[in-house]
Amino acid sequence: MTGGTALAAAVALGAAHGIRCAEPRILKDGSNLLVHLAPAPVVVRVATFTAWVRGDPLPYLRREVELTRALGKSGASVAPMSPLAPPGPHVVDGWAMTATAYIDHEPGTAPSGLATLEALDDLHRHLGAVAVDVPLLGPACDDLDQAWSALVRAGLLEDVAVASLRAARDGLVAELLGAAPTIQPLHGDAFPRNSLLSPDGIVWIDFEDACAGPVAWDHAVLIRQGRDPGLEQILRARDGDRAIDAALALRGLQSDAWTLLHDARDQGVIVVPSAGWVAT
Repeated sequence: MTGGTALAAAVALGAAHGIRCAEPRILKDGSNLLVHLAPAPVVVRVATFTAWVRGDPLPYLRREVELTRALGKSGASVAPMSPLAPPGPHVVDGWAMTATAYIDHEPGTAPSGLATLEALDDLHRHLGAVAVDVPLLGPACDDLDQAWSALVRAGLLEDVAVASLRAARDGLVAELLGAAPTIQPLHGDAFPRNSLLSPDGIVWIDFEDACAGPVAWDHAVLIRQGRDPGLEQILRARDGDRAIDAALALRGLQSDAWTLLHDARDQGVIVVPSAGWVAT
């Protein structure tokens, strides 16, 4: 473990590539730390809480960079790679991170649910045309297993409870794939706040949960977090009740696990190291 904070490591990455940043702007500090290396048009995304939960965040970051690069080449509306720093992933002072271009946008403002759905439809068209290796329903499978393991590690769940939850999850995965067998690459966490309202329209960010699966998975995420009651009726008509019900239940299991983790961190039950610890 090293002594630098995540913020200091983000600034150090910029400095290593000639970017001087006296007053970095924290755009978000939640599962990850997002830092704008102002005034340079560069955003560094540091795996913080996600690294503690997952143990090794680098596969997620590699997948995100690969997919974002491919989508950018295809013309999809995604945050492009930074022209001033390589995308990475990088490990600086034990912190894993990536770099993208800063997108001019309306801070704190998310697009409406219906506008997000229109942008998601366009993103799905591009995702269906790129060749990427992403895990099948990763957020609800491997990543959820990591979250449950972290909860056991923190003493917040018992192994027997996890076994029961895993059995329920496996049944829901089978139900979803049976109801919607067409598989394609997905955003994985497609809700309004994982996009930006730019002058040129909606721009997608945060592809670390990218996965393969039925589009009903992304649709269920949007239903739960799109804050537009009309979305569910539209998407049930598209995907069918059986697929949407299974996907909503799966998203619920994932959301419950991560909510427990975040609540425990906020309450001091989980203490995440303040210095980097990711192996190079």
